[in-house]
Amino acid sequence: MKKNLRNRVIAGTVGAALLLGPTAAFADTTPAPTTSAAPTTPAPTKTKASAADLAAYKTALAAYRVALKAWQDARKKAQADYKASLVAYRAAIKANQASRKQIEATFNSAVSAAKAAYDAATTGTVTAAARQAALNARVAAVAAATDARAAAITALPAIPTKLPAPTVAPKPVAPVRP
Repeated sequence: MKKNLRNRVIAGTVGAALLLGPTAAFADTTPAPTTSAAPTTPAPTKTKASAADLAAYKTALAAYRVALKAWQDARKKAQADYKASLVAYRAAIKANQASRKQIEATFNSAVSAAKAAYDAATTGTVTAAARQAALNARVAAVAAATDARAAAITALPAIPTKLPAPTVAPKPVAPVRP
């Protein structure tokens, strides 16, 4: 135990020395770049736009605003339609689940009634023939309940498919001011 602890301490010390020792040796000796007093590229000068350019910009801006409003309306309508379809989808799912619960409850009550009838017929001292007749009646009742459940599930309306999220055209690009 002492030897194992000693080996761990030695290994930790050697690892720390190897990790911390060479950091000064690998320091970067490259000098930092210096900035010159004169910029290499001249600052862009602002030129005044002509009246024709401004008029073209204003018409493009008005067209952009109309296109943006149309895009927003189309997007809102698509979202509203999608939300309405989701509400209808969720309602259909809930109705299907409620129907299935009712079908399962009916099936379970029929199976329970068959089991209760079997238990009542086989209580006390019963002959083998009477026990077999009660068992056959129970099996027939469970099979009839199973067939009724399968028919009821088949008669359920199909679950609608969930619609994908709407895809809207890309947002119009604003014109660039001259």
